[in-house]
Amino acid sequence: MIKIALLGFGTVGRGTYEILTKKSENIKKVIGEEVFVSKILKRNLNFQSEIDKSIFTDNFKEIVEDEEIKLVVEMTGDLKGSYGYIKEALNAGKHVVTANKAVVSEYFEEFLELAEKNKVAFLYEAAVAGSIPIITPLKTQVLINDITRVRGILNGTSNFLLTNMQVRKSEYKTILKEAQELGYAEADPYDDVEGMDALRKLRILSTIAFKTKIRNEDILRRGISSIDLSDIAYLNKKNYKVKLIAEAIINEGKFKAVVEPVILSSDDELYGIDGSVNSVEIFGENYGSLVFVGEGAGSLPTGNAIVSDILDALSGHCYPILIENNLINDNENYAARYYVRIKNGLDLSADWIDFIESHGDHVIIETKEVKREFLLEQLKTLNIKEEDCFYARLN
Repeated sequence: MIKIALLGFGTVGRGTYEILTKKSENIKKVIGEEVFVSKILKRNLNFQSEIDKSIFTDNFKEIVEDEEIKLVVEMTGDLKGSYGYIKEALNAGKHVVTANKAVVSEYFEEFLELAEKNKVAFLYEAAVAGSIPIITPLKTQVLINDITRVRGILNGTSNFLLTNMQVRKSEYKTILKEAQELGYAEADPYDDVEGMDALRKLRILSTIAFKTKIRNEDILRRGISSIDLSDIAYLNKKNYKVKLIAEAIINEGKFKAVVEPVILSSDDELYGIDGSVNSVEIFGENYGSLVFVGEGAGSLPTGNAIVSDILDALSGHCYPILIENNLINDNENYAARYYVRIKNGLDLSADWIDFIESHGDHVIIETKEVKREFLLEQLKTLNIKEEDCFYARLN
């Protein structure tokens, strides 16, 4: 019997426990032994449960000091606390599986080094794109391909908001409130709608793909909170969709990485990715691109990714992360054509503008190819605050 512990027993923890219990016989056939959840860390032990309450504890030391527990699954969602849990577990010689993208993106290389030092696995499939099995395939692709580009829709909340604004012709704030009521969005949606969640996932993906350390602060970021129905209506007429896209590319020893709204035409692979669905696309030397699509969140979808990692860790099927390149951050030269929506009545005669059209109380601009920083400078010159306009890259 192999004993494991779960840290946290919220939505994802319950989904993980359910899959482990329901599929215990299948798991035993693969691992060769029964995998048994012997401890579950939970802050509040005053609750009702159909599960034997004797396995619950509020004391992490009962887990980390138990030599019979071979693997720990971290699902607390707490950055500071989870860092300590993961570090202690790795140093105690226990495999660690986590769904916490915030802690992985913040301490990625440190955890990888600790896992290697202590000869255990550190796996995090569920931290990126929910149910989509992207981390393990990406690790294998890196061994036989030079990956030159990674992009995707990595946040289900923002995709849900943008899809419903388009389909239902409803305002951003209306859809956001519904998303919060349905559990798709947090009470404080900042990380989702301002691109922080997608940025963390892109940091993990691009570090693996490019075999170099790309930190959170190395990625440009712009969210979707300033979009309104006039943008959706204008783009709808042209059969365009806007998505929050995370993308990183490398070229000649340099990388660019950005999370921002992007306007897609119908021939784009990501155009039809709607609702809370996520998608990741990787580009390698042996093919054009590979596309992975699946549910980005939820109890069972995320639990499915966690259990897959548990199987890999316990069976020893873990590929190494190679961090051997020293790429230069070239974000200052990031350039593209942009859609910009601003208020009417401004002097807009400028050589960086390619097209202008009135649209209700607003003016729609399509720029020539400009550096992203140049565009921000021009908006500042016009006394336009970023929150008072909406701009998106024209793909």
